[in-house]
Amino acid sequence: MKTFDEQQEKYWHAGYQLDRRDPSHPVIRAYAEPKIAFICEKISLPSGARILDVGAGNGYFSVHWSKWGDVLATDYSDVMLQNNPVYKKQVMDARDLKFPDNSFDMVFCHAVLHHIDKVDRPRVMREMARVSKKYVAMIEPNILNPIIAAFSTLKREEHGALVFTPRYVRSLLTNADLRIVDARTWGLLTPNRMPFSKQLLPLFQQFERPLPFGVTNIVIGEKTNA
Repeated sequence: MKTFDEQQEKYWHAGYQLDRRDPSHPVIRAYAEPKIAFICEKISLPSGARILDVGAGNGYFSVHWSKWGDVLATDYSDVMLQNNPVYKKQVMDARDLKFPDNSFDMVFCHAVLHHIDKVDRPRVMREMARVSKKYVAMIEPNILNPIIAAFSTLKREEHGALVFTPRYVRSLLTNADLRIVDARTWGLLTPNRMPFSKQLLPLFQQFERPLPFGVTNIVIGEKTNA
């Protein structure tokens, strides 16, 4: 039987992962931009902020973060990074970020932690906190949403999300000595190829905001020693 890490490595290096929507796709813009705007409303990023996108994949968020600062995208998979449009990108393991302490104004990850073995998640959060000057933000599935619960149960590669309650996500940050600035469950839209998501986009966009049982967790943390 394959280990969790072996399953995830096969998943992220598989060719079908390249058959994904482009970051400029209307659904991806509608998914990413409001979340970034919400995060930036809650913090004070300097002009020309240095932003690290950990586990950036093909750039769903990297591209849209670039409107707020100078973005560096990292990912474990070189295959995924090849399709990330941002200029600065490096293949890198999130458990061992090759940057000095306090290198970035914002360190961000989207849908990364649930693809990492549970025992390694605290290490990833400590690394993200270490290389950040002040802010760390994370977006992960909300398992309390029925749609996410069903998807994560049925899809083997998503089983890691089954523990991602709002409380668990907050604990990942606080256990890395980060103070919670804000934490919400958000929206109904997902970046996956949901049936009719493009056709129903105007409807989904009305719910791209904090919701009691939204499909995603958004958590913003601040270094206590910043």
